[in-house]
Amino acid sequence: MLLTVFFDSDALVAGSASRSGASFLLLQLCELGLLKGVTCQCALDECRRNLKKKLPDALPVFNRIIEMSVKVINNPSKESIQRVKNMAHLKDLSILAAAVQCEANYLITFNIKHFHPAPAFSLEVCKPGDLLKKIRILLNTMAV
Repeated sequence: MLLTVFFDSDALVAGSASRSGASFLLLQLCELGLLKGVTCQCALDECRRNLKKKLPDALPVFNRIIEMSVKVINNPSKESIQRVKNMAHLKDLSILAAAVQCEANYLITFNIKHFHPAPAFSLEVCKPGDLLKKIRILLNTMAV
């Protein structure tokens, strides 16, 4: 079973800015087809705005990463956002709704305290490094 990983904008920016961090490694796993990487258009727009302001040299790397590693889905509908009302900070509701909409297994973000999805969604919110640890543990149990 291929795990679906939804990337929040902060994890995408981190993956573009550093080639040694956990975000970059997760994006590489997506590029290799070992994970299914997903994000939404509003997260992508936020990334581009932030990179243009703070790290313009990272924009070409970012564009390549998106092209090779991540499927970009449409922004969630108002109904989808309403479905997750009170489960995330107001500015992050569209991110949570998009992750739920694509039935992601993981929402990757550095702002884990901003998200509180209902258990019924089977969506785990975690930092990039924490997901890498989970993957390593899974691989170790498979090797035994």
